Amino acid sequence: MRKLLLQTVVMAVGTAAWAQPSPAKDISFGGQLRSQFESTNIEAYTSIPTRRGKDSLGLRTRLWAKAKAAQGMDAFIQFQDSRYAGQETSVATNDHQTDLHQGYLALSDLFGKPVDLTVGRMELKYGDQRLISPLDWSIVGRAWDGVLLRGRLDSVTVDGFFTNVKETASARRDQNFWGLYATCKAVKDHEFDAYVLGRDYGNESQAMETRTTDKGNLSDRTIGARAKGKTGPADYSGEAAWQVGRKAGMPVRAWAGAATAGWTFPGDLAPRLGVEYDYATGDKDPTDDHVNGFDPLFPFGHALQGYQDIFTWKNGHAFKLSGSVTPMKGTTFFADYHYFRLDQAKDAWYNAALAAVARDAAGRSGREVGQELDLHMRTAVRGALKLWLGYSHFFKSSVVKSLAGGRDRDWAFLQATLDF
Repeated sequence: MRKLLLQTVVMAVGTAAWAQPSPAKDISFGGQLRSQFESTNIEAYTSIPTRRGKDSLGLRTRLWAKAKAAQGMDAFIQFQDSRYAGQETSVATNDHQTDLHQGYLALSDLFGKPVDLTVGRMELKYGDQRLISPLDWSIVGRAWDGVLLRGRLDSVTVDGFFTNVKETASARRDQNFWGLYATCKAVKDHEFDAYVLGRDYGNESQAMETRTTDKGNLSDRTIGARAKGKTGPADYSGEAAWQVGRKAGMPVRAWAGAATAGWTFPGDLAPRLGVEYDYATGDKDPTDDHVNGFDPLFPFGHALQGYQDIFTWKNGHAFKLSGSVTPMKGTTFFADYHYFRLDQAKDAWYNAALAAVARDAAGRSGREVGQELDLHMRTAVRGALKLWLGYSHFFKSSVVKSLAGGRDRDWAFLQATLDF
């Protein structure tokens, strides 16, 4: 895989240099500082030790440089340091939390055509980020190593990408993620997407030939479509995705859907009311030889199914009522109510990290996971400094009572981001 990427880079650079030989000197720099404080009375529902409260202060520093090496040829590099305050052994140690977050070469208008090529480590973000997201809430975030080719027409873009999620000793065991994603914006204020996404995760050992393996011996395809737009004060979105393939030798048949609708009322506060419903299939019988639970790939779950990250687009129904007001430019107050229910009682309850929080193999604990109330505010200070703070309360229900300690959960956060 590495040889293939290297060959691609060499060919692309050679082609661009031949087609656009004129040099250019244009270098820009920038960065971001983020401080993120979180406090909760229950760290997690997964085990007894983590049911105690926890406070944490996350720190993220990003520095980037962009250089225009030639006409139509840009290089971008972004370093990142991510850490939690007090996690190092002492103030005299360095636990090496710094890494390359992005580093790529971008070539535009290949051969004089509306085709762009990006090669290297890059963030990917598509649609409403239900399936592919750089997960910007996280102090680490996501980035992919690979190749992206984009074709541009007047109102349509088509992306084709191939990435290496994990490199192993044998190319046959590499974990690869690829896709074709098309977006049409021919109608003003509306966009329509269609996509096919694929994962081919090699089997590293015989131990991976088990039902409990999440990322081994997997070859699946996610085929979907999305529409989003607004007409006057009304806005909407809808997305549906189907999954087929094989996991641990078993056939995969699953699907998911999501729909939103909103209305913005006239007035100085620009009040908006919205509704949302998300559904994803679960496994009716996790012990049989079929996989029917939908897997949302690389989602931005934190922004969709509640800020406590207790639920996700997997084995469940999620209902949402939302409201917002904007009393002044750059400042908005939000209130969201969520209701969570499992699709299949015998399948697990999954959180935003796609980890199984709890499971009742007999299905006797019911399907009601709980309700969540999120209150949060976003504001900007002199444009560059953005503040985001909020409080959330999770109201337990039958599944939590039976399997996860039976307590409500409080969570609060304050995030400050400075771009420069």
